[in-house]
Amino acid sequence: MSANVTRPRGRVVYYLQTHNRPAQVLRLVGLITAGSPDALVLISHDAAGTPLDEPALRALGNVRVLLAKCGYGDFSHLDRYFAAVDWLDDHGIDYDWLENLTGSDYPVRPIAEIEDNLAATTTDGYLQYAPVFPERVPAGADPGTPGYRLALPFYARLRYDYQYRRFGVPSQHKLRLMRPLMLVNLFQPWLKFNNSYAAVGVKIRHSRFGPDFPLYGGSFFCTLRPAAARYVRDYARANPEMTAFFKRLLAPEEVFMHSVLVNSGKFRFTPDPKRYIDWTGQRHTHPRTLGVADLDKILASGAHWARKVDPDHDTRLLDLLDEQVRRAPSSQR
Repeated sequence: MSANVTRPRGRVVYYLQTHNRPAQVLRLVGLITAGSPDALVLISHDAAGTPLDEPALRALGNVRVLLAKCGYGDFSHLDRYFAAVDWLDDHGIDYDWLENLTGSDYPVRPIAEIEDNLAATTTDGYLQYAPVFPERVPAGADPGTPGYRLALPFYARLRYDYQYRRFGVPSQHKLRLMRPLMLVNLFQPWLKFNNSYAAVGVKIRHSRFGPDFPLYGGSFFCTLRPAAARYVRDYARANPEMTAFFKRLLAPEEVFMHSVLVNSGKFRFTPDPKRYIDWTGQRHTHPRTLGVADLDKILASGAHWARKVDPDHDTRLLDLLDEQVRRAPSSQR
């Protein structure tokens, strides 16, 4: 194709998992629909969370809201994703890309420019992934994202060498109550306490992971073609024992999709999520909230989206990103 010929943009579905901050969600959806009027925005919102302004969202364009039961760092994130894929299939929606976002994401460049980039992509998606336990994968295994590792060895073992029972949704109260129990983790290998997830785990004696099915992990938030999204959904339902095993892990949403897709050998991914996320100095499970001081790094990153943003923390950052997003994309200059 000639460099002077513009590739036709495929239809993108922007899928958001949200639970609060309705005004921020409205602002994000407004940017998406203004930049891509033909796009579908599909929101999976926590039924127990702060209600969204659904009439205002629908007034922005092709926006649909699905209410869902929301958990934290558990398989509910994947169940909601699969429900969204079901909804798209049930309604006969033809699409080329499924963008997986949160209400705390924000575009870094014009939406049309993001879609131009997707139209030029020859792989099956943007997915961050790498072996969770590099020392356990066979020689020649897919290394994934260069230099990336989901978690340091101690935390990787804590998450994925144990199966857990959870005690409801984590809270500051539970975090304080369980913190003293965390000392037990240092002195014995069989029982582990995790206050970030309000869970107690028992060491796995017979793991499902091995040379034929290495454990891969990375950010849950990715961009996939429909075939890849449907494949991981169908795998979960066709392999209930494996799915049940993953459900007893901590943060299964950060390993299930990656392990299933990479080990299938059916897809080829660009090992870059196109998300700017900063974990610097974070001790628990939330990335750092970004501010104006991060703007230059965000813009220089090549990312499509930044996470996480909060107008209560730094509304000026969102204002400056708005200027970037609302400018004409380079393909239209």
